[in-house]
This record gives sequence, C-alpha cells and structure tokens, in this order.
Amino acid sequence: MAAQAKPLLGCTEPRVFTKPLRKLTPKTTRGFEVIAFAEDVLGVTLTPWQKWLYVHALELLPNGRYRFRTILILIARQNGKTLWAQVLALWALYLDGATLVLGTAQNLDIAEECWQGSVDIAEGVPDLAAEIADVNRTNGKKALVLTGGERYKVQAANRRGGRSLTVKLAILDELREHQTWDAWGAITKTTRARPDSQIWCFSNAGDVRSVVLRYLRKVAHRALG
Repeated sequence: MAAQAKPLLGCTEPRVFTKPLRKLTPKTTRGFEVIAFAEDVLGVTLTPWQKWLYVHALELLPNGRYRFRTILILIARQNGKTLWAQVLALWALYLDGATLVLGTAQNLDIAEECWQGSVDIAEGVPDLAAEIADVNRTNGKKALVLTGGERYKVQAANRRGGRSLTVKLAILDELREHQTWDAWGAITKTTRARPDSQIWCFSNAGDVRSVVLRYLRKVAHRALG
C-alpha cells in the first residue's frame, strides 16, 4: 500500500523579503511581545507565518526605533491576515502607546470587519474590557476608545481619509484597489508627526490598475537588489 502523502502546509518564510540587520531576539524586535500578547492575553493561537511576520516587521534599530516605517505584505486570501491585523491593532493600543490606530480599505466594510473583530476580542478579555471607555458603532464613525483616550477607528480609503489626524499605526487593506494616489497621499501623511509610526499595507496580487501596489513593490525589489 502506498504511503499517504503529507498535507501541503505552505512555507513560513516568504520568497522575497528584507533581511534583518542583526539576529532577531526580544531585544532587537518587538515581535516577540506581540506574540506573547496574542497567546497569553488574547488566547489566540498564531500560525508560523504570523509569528514570523511580527518578528521580522517589528525589527528595531540600535536607537530603539522601528526599522521599517512602511511594510508591504502580499499574501493570498484566507491565510489569517485579518486576525493578524486585529492582534497588531490591539497590541498597539494597549501596549505600544498608540493614541490612534487607523484602519482603512477601499471597501469600508472590509476595514469595519477587521475593526469589529478587534472589538470582539477586546471585549472578551476581562482585563482589556475593563479599559474600554466607549465603542461607537455608528456607521461612518465606528471607533473603539480606551479609558486613556487611545482610539482605533476606521475610514474609507479615499482622498479625505485620515485628514487632520495624527496616526501611530495605519493599516491599509486591499492596496491592490488603490488605482490613484489620492488615498495613499491622504492617509500616509497622518503618520509624519510621529517618528515611531508605521504604515502597514496588505494586498493580494494586483493588476495593471494597481498603481500604488505596483510602485511600492517595484521600489522594494529595487532596494533588495
């Protein structure tokens, strides 16, 4: 009888990525903190690729600041990207000093789905729920507000998105749908006032109309040589 084939589980390490500057340890990346927060506080079981990405993308420079200000992640659908972003948003609010986390997507429903998942997780953990001051579920104004004033809110990815805000963590989902630079220009400018801010961009494969995704991907590949 032929041996049964092992299930195909995928690869933890991406085919193309920026190599770390030094060995990644709890002293050189905040990623291990996020993993501990997810597993020990939120009760979330992370997949190997999710852990890998936290560790590599939250790498620190010798001065203690994040190495990367903009992170581009290309990943196929149904791989746990939304949960990954939900954990990151909550960690940023509760442990990383984020006064404002902004979630966006070309389709507002996508950004709101990610936001709602974060709210559900936080409300399900007594210690985190105790720090929730308000949850605004009004359409177009959805926001999770903590007792210290920290906020996680969502907006549509358009030329008005994020204007007048100062953002610590910006999450741009569906980057493939950005067919002009209007939304990118509006949202990314909100992070300039904070030297510790990060812009996280998620997408699956784009097409000829995905001008922002194609440009960022081209720049990244050029930098990698």
